[in-house]
Amino acid sequence: MRNDIEISIVVPVYNEEENIGGVLDEIMEVMNRYGRGYEIIVVDDGSRDRTFDILKQYHSKYDNIQVVRLTRNFGQHPAVYAGFNYARGNIFLSMDGDGQNLPEEIPNLIKVLEEGNFDFVQGWRTERQDSFLRRFFSQFVNRFISKATGSELKDAGCGMAAYSRNAVNRLLQATHHARYIPAEISWMGLKIKSHPIKHRKREKGKSRYRIWSLFWINFDIIASISTIPVEAIGYVGMLFSVLGFLLGFFIFFRSLFFNKSPDSLIIMTSLLLIFVGIQILCISVLCAYVSRAYREVQHRPYFIVRETLTDDRHPHSTD
Repeated sequence: MRNDIEISIVVPVYNEEENIGGVLDEIMEVMNRYGRGYEIIVVDDGSRDRTFDILKQYHSKYDNIQVVRLTRNFGQHPAVYAGFNYARGNIFLSMDGDGQNLPEEIPNLIKVLEEGNFDFVQGWRTERQDSFLRRFFSQFVNRFISKATGSELKDAGCGMAAYSRNAVNRLLQATHHARYIPAEISWMGLKIKSHPIKHRKREKGKSRYRIWSLFWINFDIIASISTIPVEAIGYVGMLFSVLGFLLGFFIFFRSLFFNKSPDSLIIMTSLLLIFVGIQILCISVLCAYVSRAYREVQHRPYFIVRETLTDDRHPHSTD
């Protein structure tokens, strides 16, 4: 019966045919021992391999596994929102489908959530098993989000977290497209906490995040909660204006008092490269914000569901 569900576990997946079966087996083993009613909602985020075929097999075998298939790859956070739209529990869990999050941490996160009466408990990978670049970008964004929102989130990039029904209801009220869940919850001012969890290396398959995608995703997170990048452009322009003035004064001083003729070609070339580079950088940041506004005014749905393997259909499934 669906009315005995206490816990909804949302697992977004994209091309995880090698991992998803093992992940689901581990989750069910842990939750069956835990002894509380649960459901697993797996969101296939436009996979092109056999992921959906495997999910169909699990759905036909287990009544508590629901599957939501999106029309294309919308991204991790839209996929989590899609899962929330179909979830029926009072406590929510999200976790990655690549096998790096340990299902054994689920009861620990729920315990912290309930005992501390928190709205959101974010997993904190104290010994993260990822590349240097991913750790570097993550640390930078974590510090920025903490300072911008006044929260104490220590690992905003961790996909494993526990949510109260209140937090999920508030998240589902959002209508904009740049929805990064930890940043959104921090901005809302809800009661949050970071909790240490174990993390393991990816054993099968490859991560789809590359250097450029990591850079863009982290910039989008920052831009979704702050206008600091745009404001910083003014300071950059002021800095280089002062440097240009000082350099010009220095050249004039040397020519007037020491009779030294500067190599004007080298100086002009250097200044040109510097100022052109800064202009391009500033224009790029501004264009990034303009493109975000462009996406919003199009009023496209945040995700689109192709099909569902579930008994229930949420009225806002394409919001």
